[in-house]
Amino acid sequence: MRALITTKDGSVEFAEVPEPHRTGSELLVQVSASTVSRGDLHSIRFSPPGRVIGLDVVGVVAEEAADGSGPAAGTRVMGYASTRGGSWAERAALDSHLAVPIPDALSDETAAALPNSGLAALAGLEAGGFLLGSRVLVTGATGGVGRLAIQLAQLAGADVTGLISSPERRAQLRSFDWLTTVTADAADGPYDLIVDLVGGEVLSRALSLVAENGVVASLAQTVPEPASVPFFWFAMHRGARLVSVNNTDGQREAGRGVRRLELLAHLAESGRIDPQVTGAASWEEAADLLAALSRRELDGRTVLRIS
Repeated sequence: MRALITTKDGSVEFAEVPEPHRTGSELLVQVSASTVSRGDLHSIRFSPPGRVIGLDVVGVVAEEAADGSGPAAGTRVMGYASTRGGSWAERAALDSHLAVPIPDALSDETAAALPNSGLAALAGLEAGGFLLGSRVLVTGATGGVGRLAIQLAQLAGADVTGLISSPERRAQLRSFDWLTTVTADAADGPYDLIVDLVGGEVLSRALSLVAENGVVASLAQTVPEPASVPFFWFAMHRGARLVSVNNTDGQREAGRGVRRLELLAHLAESGRIDPQVTGAASWEEAADLLAALSRRELDGRTVLRIS
């Protein structure tokens, strides 16, 4: 089958590869759409040449799981390829515990933008516990995860602020008229929960803005620079915690991944969240899109049409 594989120079190229090997709980999906995300850049960086990457999967089940779990053959599904990847191919193996049917009203493009970003946003917000009435700050608010995190936090009853890199980026979030936006130097806090999607100096700034007994949940993967703990942080922010969040953790337990994906699909179908796909392109353009993403020229979510 045809697929995009990693290269020695940190990009991707087309190649003929074997059909994916599947475990008993994995579906075989004929892929129609995926996305380009920052997670793909990290997959390329940490993978040997020749690996098929891609985290978001949309398509039709070609063969159901051998153990009978998950959607049946012929079902249009969306799912998260987790640490395995492999969605930038004509067919992909998808864990049935991370795959759900797509409502008819959802387009492939919208559905493709939900699994990876949506699960990450939910995991970051979950670190803050009960959010009703809480003050929540989301850094990197114009990115794919950030846009869903601010919407999900608002639905949970939080007072939400989105941190943006410059005032000009406010226009990208203009449809959220309920959202307060700030730059890092103008943010004043304190915030009960800070979901950091940037890292580096922004994470350092976030630590200085967290409330007593508050939480800074770090999913940071935008900048490689280290963060630093502000002077006397432990005394100035009593009981505050910095926690690392990985959206792959616990998703197979007690059907959590399926429930969360179903929730994301339902909220998108009803118009209560919008992943705001900012572009869609043929997978023939994947290498150019990855280069643009590494230069931070892509905002929001870009969908790859797999043909």
